[in-house]
Amino acid sequence: MKCRLALLLALLLLAPSGSVHAQPRAAPRAETRGKLTKPPRLVEFVEAPYPESQKKLGRTAAVVLQIAIAADGSVSEVAVSESAGLEFDAAALEAARKFKFEPAEIDGAPAPVKITYRYEFVLKEEAPTDAVFEGTVRVRGTGEPLTGVRVELDDGQSAITDEKGRFKFEKVAPGERKVMLSRADLKPLQSVETATAGQKLEAIYEIEQVPVPGEAAAPDAEQDDMEIVVVAPKLTKQVVSTQVQADEARRVAGTQGDVLKVVENLPGVARASAGSGQIVVWGAAPQDTRVYVDGIRVPLLYHFGGLRSIMHTDLVRSVELIPGGYGAAYGRGLGGLVVVATRDPAKDRLHGSVQVDVLDASAAIQGPLSDKLQLVIAGRQSYFDTLLDAVSDEDVGEFFPIARYRDLQARARYEISDRSTLELTGLLASDHLKRAVTSPDPSERSSETRELYFDRIGLRYTHRNTDGSEVIVVPWIGRDHSTLSTLFANTLTELEVRSMNYGLRAFHRGKLASFLTTTTGFDFELTTSEATRRGSITSPAREGDPRVFGQAPASGVNADTWKSTVGSVAPYVEGDFGLADDKLHVVPGLRIDPLFTSVNRRIPTENDTPDQGAHEADVAVEPRLSVRYSPIGRVTFKAAYGRYRQPPLPDDLSSVFGNPALTRSAATHWLAGASVKIGETLTLENTVFYTRSEDLAVRNPSPAPALAQALVNAGEGRTFGAQFLIRRELADGFFGWIAATILRSERLDAPGGDWRLFDFDQTHVLTALASYELGAGFDVGARFRYATGFPRTPVIGRFYDTHRSRFESISGTHNTERIPDFYQLDLRASKRFRLGGTRLEIYLDVQNVTNRENAEEIAYSADFSQKRFIHGLPTVPVLGANWEF
Repeated sequence: MKCRLALLLALLLLAPSGSVHAQPRAAPRAETRGKLTKPPRLVEFVEAPYPESQKKLGRTAAVVLQIAIAADGSVSEVAVSESAGLEFDAAALEAARKFKFEPAEIDGAPAPVKITYRYEFVLKEEAPTDAVFEGTVRVRGTGEPLTGVRVELDDGQSAITDEKGRFKFEKVAPGERKVMLSRADLKPLQSVETATAGQKLEAIYEIEQVPVPGEAAAPDAEQDDMEIVVVAPKLTKQVVSTQVQADEARRVAGTQGDVLKVVENLPGVARASAGSGQIVVWGAAPQDTRVYVDGIRVPLLYHFGGLRSIMHTDLVRSVELIPGGYGAAYGRGLGGLVVVATRDPAKDRLHGSVQVDVLDASAAIQGPLSDKLQLVIAGRQSYFDTLLDAVSDEDVGEFFPIARYRDLQARARYEISDRSTLELTGLLASDHLKRAVTSPDPSERSSETRELYFDRIGLRYTHRNTDGSEVIVVPWIGRDHSTLSTLFANTLTELEVRSMNYGLRAFHRGKLASFLTTTTGFDFELTTSEATRRGSITSPAREGDPRVFGQAPASGVNADTWKSTVGSVAPYVEGDFGLADDKLHVVPGLRIDPLFTSVNRRIPTENDTPDQGAHEADVAVEPRLSVRYSPIGRVTFKAAYGRYRQPPLPDDLSSVFGNPALTRSAATHWLAGASVKIGETLTLENTVFYTRSEDLAVRNPSPAPALAQALVNAGEGRTFGAQFLIRRELADGFFGWIAATILRSERLDAPGGDWRLFDFDQTHVLTALASYELGAGFDVGARFRYATGFPRTPVIGRFYDTHRSRFESISGTHNTERIPDFYQLDLRASKRFRLGGTRLEIYLDVQNVTNRENAEEIAYSADFSQKRFIHGLPTVPVLGANWEF
């Protein structure tokens, strides 16, 4: 509760600690005549209890009091001058009588005075300061619940387990808590748990039964007075990862409350070019980073244009970015890993939300269908493309078109038993983007249309055994349908790919010993595709092509239709050895990944020649190792090594435009770093990294490639750099971080060639953001981003092509020019209101508040005689509302 006071004293200003403020209203009335030489000062403020009945109704009030202050500074009399109702009046009077003042002075001597004091009762949504801790106590070996067990915490709280062995503490201070469990006929148990404010901590404890007094103990029975155990196996932590909870992410400026958009602000992530929505992590290509939602792989995290993510915020619990060096459970990617964890649907009652702003509209509803079954459904529809002309100039409309997008998610959760759950998840998203460059000259007109549709449905079975181990099985299936159509003058290029995707992830995690937790499982994926492509042999452009924006594609055209199957079944095992009193964790892992590919055409078909298929198979051994050492509780050193493989893309397996015999690409990650926790909320992290990749699919460097070898596995890559993070976790309404990445990413297109800059290389990336809760439902936030511009190939000359009747460019050294650096400041402000039992949030998210003209691409005139920059969006205010019930 926030209170403010006003004093009727000409020069009097009461300034107590806390959130109480004073304002003068009138002159005081002294009991004796004379000159006021010193006003009274409030030195001990007592907060009035907020009447519970009024708090539930959401009512605020202000009570004006007349306070008589004695010569010794004590309160001698209090009376209500302006009433706010009996309950508010009584609370204010009770508190004011306990105030202590530094006495006023008249003519230099202490004297009694009277003041007018305004006490305001204002509701404030306070961030949670405590955690909920609950759990179950069972018999080790049988799983039988134990009743009557005393559970004690080191803060003095205690509870007794019920007939189901359950216990619960509603308010537990955050931090490490020592837990003691005891009963007369049981072996005592001690454990240490970590509680987090605003979150629920659940634990399962297994206790051995020992003979009751008077019975003979078995000869080999242990006689220890105390057993110290942690029953539930610990999750293996990734050496380098950044996890953000949804409650923080939705308040970041520039995201419009979209939780998953926080990924673009994390260390190791390059700023995506305007309009792309791509994720570039540690210098890896966008398609090299894998995205999973509860174990289900999805093709992208953001809709085209990058304005929104593919999932509604109400379904997201957290998002974690692992830029490299991750464990054996994941593979098939050379770059990073994004793991999205969803929320469980509400169990208590029906909940929902509706959000509307200038970008799109979304809604979600969730709640229980029965005691054991809960459901959540959410969706979004965009309409910002119709407002493009109002927020951008002509060239931005050509380069930065706004996509039309929609998405839908549904999740049902069924509780089979206390230890088993079954969850059904459905995901759907579609995008459509079109841009056109008009010109009076038909030879200069161009257009591009991109579409993507995907859906996923997955089933997740979770079972937790009585020994604390768990089994998770996730089968899933889904379709992808992508199309790309470009038209430059009379040259049309089309690419269409339809895919069916099948996956199954299953693992068991449990403790083999007090110091060892193991995870064993397998990861299966299969993709069958049908693709059609026709048009220019150089369009769409690939990474490494020395292209110039707006340049006409090559005149050579061709066409092909092909089918492909790519699949692998990868068993893996990982162990977490907790050594040196759990200060040292050594996590070795091994993943065996057999890959098979099948393409219906080994060589292009001529006339009625039957198709000749191509089949490839190999087995990759992928060792992983990570080490974490914490010599003291707040300092951790870390290092990791990993070997990773990635299958070829279906797009590249064409016998005309690609190579049906392409094999998998490979990468190796090395990284090391340290983290230091300062206090309870501030963390400093730094990581140095080096990645090396080989067998990348690149254009055949030969001027006359052999048949069906337009692409070859001849490319190499390397990236080295460092990332830094200073992060303050959410506490007292404030959170924020500063993330910086310095790296260099290079590619080698052919053996014996020269290393060049990667098309997505960004030497420096800096993001600083913060959010603060002002009180009374107000939030403010800011985000500043800086990034080095992407490299481009300069144009150093031109010539006139009489065959095509147009100018052609002469390119300089590959990727030796850069787009100018990017700077942008975004601001966010929001206000939450309570409307009965619902909540309304009004927010204003202003992107590029300084209206900086950031260059997003280099463009040339038709004859390549002039160069200009295409700029991104100007200042874009996004005003919206989110209603929750």
